[in-house]
This record gives sequence, structure tokens and C-alpha cells, in this order.
Amino acid sequence: MSQEDKRLIVKSGNIFDSLTGSTLFNHTVVIEKNKIVWVNSDDDFAKEETDQIIDATGKTILPGMVECHVHIYASGNPHFEREYVRTKTDMYHYFALNNSQKHLQSGFTCVRDAGCYPGIAPALRRIFDTGLLAGPRLVVTDKGIWQWGNQEGVSPDPIINFDRENDQVLAGVDSVKHAVRDLKYRGANYVKTATTGGVLHGMESKVSFTLWTEEELEAIVKEAHRNDMHVAAHAHGKAGIVKAVKAGIDTIEHASFLDEEAVDLLVKQGNYIIPTQTAAMSLVSPALMQIMPPEIQKKTIEVDKQMKISHKLAFEKGVKIAIGTDAGTPGNYHGNTGNEVVLMVKDVGMTPVQAMQAATIGGAKAIWMDEKIGSLESGKFADLLICEQNPLENIDLITNYKNFSHVIKDGKVMVEKGKITYFSPLQPLHH
Repeated sequence: MSQEDKRLIVKSGNIFDSLTGSTLFNHTVVIEKNKIVWVNSDDDFAKEETDQIIDATGKTILPGMVECHVHIYASGNPHFEREYVRTKTDMYHYFALNNSQKHLQSGFTCVRDAGCYPGIAPALRRIFDTGLLAGPRLVVTDKGIWQWGNQEGVSPDPIINFDRENDQVLAGVDSVKHAVRDLKYRGANYVKTATTGGVLHGMESKVSFTLWTEEELEAIVKEAHRNDMHVAAHAHGKAGIVKAVKAGIDTIEHASFLDEEAVDLLVKQGNYIIPTQTAAMSLVSPALMQIMPPEIQKKTIEVDKQMKISHKLAFEKGVKIAIGTDAGTPGNYHGNTGNEVVLMVKDVGMTPVQAMQAATIGGAKAIWMDEKIGSLESGKFADLLICEQNPLENIDLITNYKNFSHVIKDGKVMVEKGKITYFSPLQPLHH
């Protein structure tokens, strides 16, 4: 019997039930191929002779965690402009592979990429899905759908022309519909757009300024949903957040400037916010601030301060929250998403259980994957973590990748104690 045909048994652990927030003591998980087929108490477990067993006695078993906002091609290098002009485009494929594996090593078995060079993310997703290399389950947008002219052209002309060739979307309802269909054709799972300017962009990229007309935005959402794709919107300022929520966009990225009116609308409509506090926290470090232009420093300080107030208000009022870091932005390195989970406890006011729900079933629901991942149930993908010590008792443990004795994705043990141990088996030679 081949290794692929054996059942993998994670036996006698304490399972975190992300659906209820409770712990199921002395439970066993039975995995066949890439699916969970049985979860129950040890007393009901019937062993088979060929079973491969991992003894999880006294350990905590978590669903694989979900990271909802990264840029897998970007390194997080503070001097990203210098890196940008000194790197061959094809090198980003390897950066993306390395960065994706860092997320897997840190316990995040599903990662949503929020914008990449065209072609990289869909290709890497397929490599991971086929088991050729160890990596997380990827949900990708390929490239975003941007309102052209939403920021200053602060680059040399050849780079502006390169960006135009890759990113320009013409105005109007028919044009944005075509852009959605083009993403689907290129292999995207979902659509990423923006309804406000950004923090790291030029002086004229205002976080208070709203992008797209209502008709264009509604067309993006309608066409995406018709193609079974959810929609995410980068939105810092209130006006852009409200416009995105009213248009039916599913996840609001950053959501920095919220008030009671915006929060009430989010609760009523049921949208998720992805706070990305790690990105702002990284940018306000003294080492980074001194190399940023004055206008970027000002925006960064303002956004970092307001984010904490807004996200705490949102949580207290019942807005749905999932975990994302914007990893790849300056100083914001891949593989550190556990820090965002901790921030949900320390800055937003969640309990460790609530933060872990946001990192598991909450993330799965936000990206339309909750029928497949996010909880340990029969029929779902076998994505799970075995923890030496319980993060629900000490949330800081979620940042220590060595606390995960095993990271299992698609029913395969891919990481042990922070080291990748899964490699695609060699195929026999035929003569």
C-alpha cells in the first residue's frame, strides 16, 4: 500500500471547534487522502492496521489558519523602490514561492493574495494544488482592477508605461465588466479593486477621495458575483468604505476611518473588514519613517492612530472581522501573520478564542471558502495544526512557528517544527 492510500490519524488531541469556540477534549481526526472523514472522541475510534498515526495527546489541534491579505511577490524590503528597479521580473516567481512557504510554516494553510504581477499567483496556486511543492492553499486575484489615474505618476516614464500595460482599465460599465471577465480568464478566484487612495502612494492619492462611479462599482460586483467570484476593496476613508459597502463588495481591506454610521452600515450589510494593522504598525517604526517622504509620514501616522480606534469600534458593534496583514508592504515581512492575531486581542478587544475564530472560520467565510476550510469537520479539506502548547491560553504562542509540531495541508504533513518536510515523491523512470 502506498503512502497516499494510508489513512493519517491525528489521535487523542484537544480540538479547537472554531464554529462554537469550545474545545473538544481527547478527540481524534481521521484523514483519507486530502479530506477529513471522521472527527470524534477517542472512545469511538476504530484503528486500521495500515494507519499512520500522529499522537497528539495533551496537544491542541487547530484548523489551518487563513491569511486574507498579502502580496506574495513583494518582499517587505523597506527600500522597495530600489529593489523594484534592480530585480528581474521573472525573479518574482521565486520570491512568491518563498513568501508563500513562510506563511505555511507559520501555520497559515490558506492565503489570499491581494495583487501580484500578472500570471504569478494563478500559476503558483496550481503548483501547490497539484502537490508539486509544499505551499498554502492560494486564493488569488492575479492583478487588481484599478481606476487609472487614482494617484500621481511618480515613477520614471518607462515604469509608468509598464504599469499602464499591465494595469490600465478603461472607464465605464462595459470596460469594468470586461476587466472582471479578463481576470476570470487569467485564473483569478476573486476580484480586488480600490475605492480610495492609498497611504504609500503620492501626495494626490487621498485616502478620503473616492474612486469609481457608483455604476462602475456596482457593475464590477454584479459581474464578479455572476462568475462566482467575491470582491475585495482597498478602502481607507469613510466615503470609500460606505461606497464599497453599498455596492455589495464582500470584504473591506484596511477600513481605517470608521464612525458609527459606517459601522452600522457594515453590520446591516454583513460585510467583512480585514484590518491589516500589522502594515500600519510596521510603517510607523522610526527606521521606516525616516526614509519615507514627508507626506507619506503624515498619512501613516494618521492612519495608524485611527485604525486602532476604528477597528475597536467595529468589533464592539458586531462587524465581522477576518485576519490579514498586507504582508509585502515596507517592513511588513511574510510569515508574521500571528502578530495580527495578537493585535486583535491587544488593540481590538477580542478574546483569544474570538481572535482564533477570526483567523480560521472567519477568514474562510470572508473569502467564500467556509464549505471547504476553517473548521475541523468531516468532508472538509484536511488542513490543520498540532500545537505543543495551547494558544487559546496564551495568544502570543500563535506567533511562534516552532510551537506547531505539525502543519498538515491537504492531508499531507508539510511542516514539522517550522521546517518544510514535504517534497513531491519521485516518479519512477519508464524504459
